[in-house]
Amino acid sequence: MFCTKCGKELGGNQKFCTNCGNPFKSTRNNFSKTQPYSQGIKFSELRRYIPALVLLGIIGWGMYASLDDDAVNTNNQAMTAYDSGDSSQAIPQFEQAYEQATTNETKITTLVNLAYAYQAEGETDKSIEAFKKALTFTSNNSYDYYLISGEIADLENKPNSAYLAFTKANEINPEGFQANNALALLYLDLYDTAPQYLDYKKALFYAQKAYNLNDSQIAKENLALAHYFNENYTQTISLLSSINISNKPMYAYFLGLAYAQTDQVSNAKYYLKQAIAGGMEVPQEVYDYLYNN
Repeated sequence: MFCTKCGKELGGNQKFCTNCGNPFKSTRNNFSKTQPYSQGIKFSELRRYIPALVLLGIIGWGMYASLDDDAVNTNNQAMTAYDSGDSSQAIPQFEQAYEQATTNETKITTLVNLAYAYQAEGETDKSIEAFKKALTFTSNNSYDYYLISGEIADLENKPNSAYLAFTKANEINPEGFQANNALALLYLDLYDTAPQYLDYKKALFYAQKAYNLNDSQIAKENLALAHYFNENYTQTISLLSSINISNKPMYAYFLGLAYAQTDQVSNAKYYLKQAIAGGMEVPQEVYDYLYNN
């Protein structure tokens, strides 16, 4: 089987193209055409339409103190580019920051950020390569060792190994932002790759803890998703309305869905249209909602 969008050859049991994130028509056909829209859009099914836009990790490992001033400055410039939505510009800057780094700590930071930027561009192989290089600079059985090992396992579709590694990292440092964030995303199971770990309440617990540790925009976005899947639509609206999502169609999509679930039709239509205009592929129910309200 080949992806109808990018042409990549795929396995027969995949729901999304691993190269471009395009959902397969066979999955879309699983949606009922007779859903009562007056009751809102069914969130438990729409979760399967998330494209490959969500990072499984998070950019921004802190570089609070370092002897590598040039590397830190370049890394921070890359962070600015990434936060603005330009991950393609951030990639060569993170690469430069790694070349400038002299300490293992800074090398780990820049390589991990590089790996996450590659994820944002859909370049999984390069992301794994950067993570593996970062792993060589860690100490065995350290927080960084387990956290990076978990990211590699997650990208290699080994959810059990990823879970064990993230859990171990969290045991070593319960206040570690990245481990809490990683566990939140694992329990959300956005790509239906680890149904054995799907647990929205646990996802919300770890997402909230991650946000409490670091109230960055990405932490806020992940917390908003966790609230959405726990049917806390008002909290989702509050979080996503407080940040700039103009260049992030996926979050415009979930903000629109949350408005739809609370019967705020005009706001729902505005953000759902924004998501579609931004390239978000949505199920037929969303189009029906737009045309029938």
